[in-house]
Amino acid sequence: MDLEKWLADWTACVDGIFGERIRFLGIQGSYGRGEATAESDIDVVLLLDGLQLEDLQAYDEAVSALPMREKLCGFVGGWEELIHWDKADLFQFIQDTTPLRGSLDALWHEITKEDIQRAVHKGACDLYHGCVHNFLHEKDGEMLKVFYKSAVFVVQAVVYLQKGVYGKKRTDLEQMAEGMEKEILLGCKEFKGMVSPEDFSHYSALLLRWTAKKIREI
Repeated sequence: MDLEKWLADWTACVDGIFGERIRFLGIQGSYGRGEATAESDIDVVLLLDGLQLEDLQAYDEAVSALPMREKLCGFVGGWEELIHWDKADLFQFIQDTTPLRGSLDALWHEITKEDIQRAVHKGACDLYHGCVHNFLHEKDGEMLKVFYKSAVFVVQAVVYLQKGVYGKKRTDLEQMAEGMEKEILLGCKEFKGMVSPEDFSHYSALLLRWTAKKIREI
């Protein structure tokens, strides 16, 4: 896929609909990190001066003609709403987004250390609960893989608190991570293919130990 060409087409598309109402355009996710595969979604960010259902309807209709429409994903919203967004979520959102037009600096200046700590705590709590529920009831290896994918975002916040650097690319993050955070990242990389009962137990145990540790620490 020619990402530059696709983004140019998408930008022209949204410009044609919203024009001067656009406050920010960006890309995030695996394409934003330069780590996309054939299965990756295209996670774009579109922020308007405000958002109504009619805007979503117009957007949905306009992008239907874009190539790879089925891959189009990401965040569409209003600027004012994002200003008042949960700061723990906003930390990850801003750091993972590469600007195409506009800036998120005004939002970033509002993020505090406590917000990032809460991002770690909230993420660990959600993963802890999901891991326990899955092990007892769903027993789903694919669901566990999803938890490990989500755990990477928590590791990014942990490393940022430790070193003041956001490991956007997975290779950079692996080099900076230490201790159990590094174990989680390696587990995420190695935890592929069919999930054996042994792997399910092993990786569930690792995730449970790590999230419990983060919950107690924060």
